Amino acid sequence: MSRRRWVSIGLAVVAVAIVAATAAGSWYFSSLLLVPEHGEDYDLRVHAAPPGRVVLERTQDTVRPGVYGLDWKGGHGVLGRVRSIRDGEVTRDLRLTQGRLAADTKVAIDPNVYEGTPRLTLGIAFRRVAVRDELGVMPAWRVDGGPTWAIFVHGIDGTPEAGLRILPTLRRAGLTTLLIRYRNDPGAPRSPDGLHHLGLTEWRDLQAAARYALSHGARRLILVGESMGGALVTQFMERSRLARHVTGLVLDAPALSWKPILELNATERGLPAFAAEPVEWVVGLRIDVDWNRLDALDHTNDLRLPILLFHGTEDTVVPIETSETLARKLPRYVTFHRVPRAGHVESWNVNPRLYDTRLRAFLGRLRNVGGTAHRTG
Repeated sequence: MSRRRWVSIGLAVVAVAIVAATAAGSWYFSSLLLVPEHGEDYDLRVHAAPPGRVVLERTQDTVRPGVYGLDWKGGHGVLGRVRSIRDGEVTRDLRLTQGRLAADTKVAIDPNVYEGTPRLTLGIAFRRVAVRDELGVMPAWRVDGGPTWAIFVHGIDGTPEAGLRILPTLRRAGLTTLLIRYRNDPGAPRSPDGLHHLGLTEWRDLQAAARYALSHGARRLILVGESMGGALVTQFMERSRLARHVTGLVLDAPALSWKPILELNATERGLPAFAAEPVEWVVGLRIDVDWNRLDALDHTNDLRLPILLFHGTEDTVVPIETSETLARKLPRYVTFHRVPRAGHVESWNVNPRLYDTRLRAFLGRLRNVGGTAHRTG
């Protein structure tokens, strides 16, 4: 066999190997996005745990200002202010709420400060309610207030506990609040294929919650969505007939456009942005995704109502540029707060008092909005 023939065969083998590696890698990364995963990744080690304190390795996350949850197997605490930074270590205040903590324990920092029910963590009375949906019963927490209802929608693989951070502010504003679960959440029905659909189907679970609210006395709705919860909110506003009852949105690091999210996650792993393209293809293959339908930035006519928008400048999951684009396209409607030093859905954590002040002011302005919202365009 000629040398040229061997070279051709060798190149073909290399090409097949590259294609196979790309396909395998794309399937793996698509699974990180699509396959529900409710476990915790304990990626930090406790160096020491003196009373009322914890000493951790110095990282971008451990030095951030503010208040966070600290999770470990069998335990939870509230991580407070930074006391000292030296010799590659960070010492912070820690208030234990469950379990005990010792040196060498593996822990994770969690933007969800509170773990448990509204009554257990905040002393707020609530009811467990059943939201009936096309897939079955979606459990939710209901905190009663006035005739304007806030519906809180957490992010991918999250829980209603994420909404406990702002629940006291919503309650003081006189709102009835519904903190919902949706398909593939713990305790909720699975989607037919067991996969996340990035909001393309999950918005119908939000619609079921809106229908529940309206049938139980709600006169107006305020939708609150963080991360993928923001995608559910924007899909609802685009598709649901019940959107006319919504008078305002509160969005925190919302997933407004998925392709830039995949590109950011590729670059965060040290890959070029175009490495996201085969992942997009595999995602489309697995859930028959309509990328244009998922891009809220192409459907802003459905979002012409008051919007309070938060996004952290150090978000490495959802690019802040997507929120900047929304604010630029809808300057009359969007009140946008870029939050320095905040990571993904950590705008509240960095400065809870300022976040709550801004949220309270926004809700106060909505009180002057009469009737129901009217979409234009």
